[in-house]
Amino acid sequence: MKLKIIILSAAIAAVGLSANTFAAPAGQQEIVFQDDFSAMRVGMVSAGVIGAEVEYHYFPQTAPQGNWEVSCFRSEASQRAWRVQREDGFGPKLMYQASASSRVDSATTHPMLIAGDVLWKDYALSVTFAPESKENWSGAVFRYRNDRCLYFFGVNQDKATLFLLNHGPAFRKSTLQVLAEKPYTYQPGTTLTAIVEVKGDHIRGELPNGLVLEADDSTFTRGRIGLLADVPTRFTRVAVTMSPASKALAEKEIAQRQQEEARLQAANPRMVVWKKISTTGFGTGRSVRFGDLDGDGKPDVLFVQVNNHGPKDRNSEVGCLTAMTFDGKKLWQSGEPDPWRDRLTCDVACQIHDIDHDGKCEVIYCRDFELVIADGATGKVKRKVKTPLSPPRPASGGEPINKYERILGDSLYFLDLRGTGWPSDIILKDRYSHIYAYNDKLEPLWDVACNTGHYGYAYDVNGDGKDEFAIGYNLISHDGKVIWSLDKQLQDHADAVAILKLNPTDKEPTLFCAASDEGVFWTDLRGHILKHLYLGHVQSPSIANYRDDLPGLEAVTVNFHANQGIIHFYNSKMDVYHDFEPMQHGSMMLPLNWKGHSEEYFVISPNVDEGAYDGWGRQVLKFPADGHPEMCYDVLDLTGDCRDEIVVWDPEEMWVYTQADNPKPGKLYKPKRNPLYNRSNYQATVSLPGWSE
Repeated sequence: MKLKIIILSAAIAAVGLSANTFAAPAGQQEIVFQDDFSAMRVGMVSAGVIGAEVEYHYFPQTAPQGNWEVSCFRSEASQRAWRVQREDGFGPKLMYQASASSRVDSATTHPMLIAGDVLWKDYALSVTFAPESKENWSGAVFRYRNDRCLYFFGVNQDKATLFLLNHGPAFRKSTLQVLAEKPYTYQPGTTLTAIVEVKGDHIRGELPNGLVLEADDSTFTRGRIGLLADVPTRFTRVAVTMSPASKALAEKEIAQRQQEEARLQAANPRMVVWKKISTTGFGTGRSVRFGDLDGDGKPDVLFVQVNNHGPKDRNSEVGCLTAMTFDGKKLWQSGEPDPWRDRLTCDVACQIHDIDHDGKCEVIYCRDFELVIADGATGKVKRKVKTPLSPPRPASGGEPINKYERILGDSLYFLDLRGTGWPSDIILKDRYSHIYAYNDKLEPLWDVACNTGHYGYAYDVNGDGKDEFAIGYNLISHDGKVIWSLDKQLQDHADAVAILKLNPTDKEPTLFCAASDEGVFWTDLRGHILKHLYLGHVQSPSIANYRDDLPGLEAVTVNFHANQGIIHFYNSKMDVYHDFEPMQHGSMMLPLNWKGHSEEYFVISPNVDEGAYDGWGRQVLKFPADGHPEMCYDVLDLTGDCRDEIVVWDPEEMWVYTQADNPKPGKLYKPKRNPLYNRSNYQATVSLPGWSE
């Protein structure tokens, strides 16, 4: 997020900064940021920004409010964390963090509000706060790179502490490194002012009554500022000052960034609206499928509402299906539309696919405990079977994952298990313990119990014309035998997996896994882990040629639960070469072939302030401020010139953007992507290089 430096003419004393600021004499310091929250409305700041809805939907609640963004959430407690209220209900406004984090949660994540700019380098930060408990951390964040990479100065129990946070060495393992610490006496409810000064590698922190902590550390040399509280805490005033030289440097670097991104954006074809469809009454969240339903050779769209039977999203199934052309013609509808079924926090067992290879697409879905194959043009049922009986209660006890006698069906994947030369076999999974294989006649082939995670990936590993299937931490043979499993070695679950050669010179493909709180890892085809990076709750990987200057393919991932919005970039040697935190929500991170050149972009969201980025982390494409829907997006070639269109929608309407110079003649980049019949909210998106004839 790009925030302007705000220059305010006020004395240092007015914001509580000490006279011994070492960055420059006090008289030469300039206030570049200050906030007493008086301009913000009384009410919740963090409401609506938690939960799986914002893994792949954009909601305005995740946008900055005033100068601040909500960073870090793990559970519903975050819903009530940050709020603007008045002192004693009638006095001046303040920012209140109302929840108490457990010691387990605060080992890896902390409720935070952040502000400022990542290019801020040398500055002094003053935060006035009053912790209502001494049982956990409360204080100031500085040189914040992301919510797992930062410095903190504040209090906890009867100590003042200066610490560094910088990712972790293992699964949910504490990342905290104390740089300096001293005993410090204060009472709960006492108002404290923490003053932090950073210049080069030197850090100095000061609290009332003469407490001073100092340390030298070069891990992070610049970054944003923030408020951190693992206990209920009142924050009343925040200010940042810089010397004239530091301010001038920050302004120069911010201007250079803005100019570079403006140049890149101007070099891209302008976005223009190609189609609009009204979806009032039957619209939905990110549960839309694309394919040629009516057989005219053009892609159509299927809107899938989801019924949730709870608890939460654990037992969900297809509700109403509405098939339409992009000209707005309704082809058919199956089920009763419900305007309240307009979003989802799970996957959905529905795909468009020519399963019998007769040149006409079918719609395959699960509803009412049945696995159904329906005619794509009419929606009429061609074949159906009962879904499998629910597996027994886990041996470890607890509530069963599936609450009904038969599974509802969590997702569908098509592949070639029998060597027919066509992906006519089906993998149906529950959530999250079993997968079931069927042929195109809906006859069962086999089933496997494993930690399934969210979604799998097919690949003919041994070259026998039959697909193996990677799902969770497992590789399954075409006949349902577990080739290898890391279920006992790894925790949490895999959000997405892919098998591919990251570099054409690689001797064999590798398996890439975005594994939630296990971070991200790569294995060889025998299940040996080649590299494991603990980067937080990693998901939504996409792999494409994001940079021509790097060999092979690059990957990007985004973090979610407990540290949402962190994006990491990986080269073909599986090393992180860049990271940043441009937003505070999740994303599908879909590759975008916008120019028809070999370098692709990736889309974060349809929001006008976010848009698409390149392999350097630069914003290269912005959506016009034309009132378009912003909740969901997808990327695919709809007009036939090889380049992608961007489809955006919410429950009321769907818009399609194309390039102003469409159609574009000549040889164009035409990457090979995941097929449209294998779509998931948790897919690993692979975009392999290719060109038009």
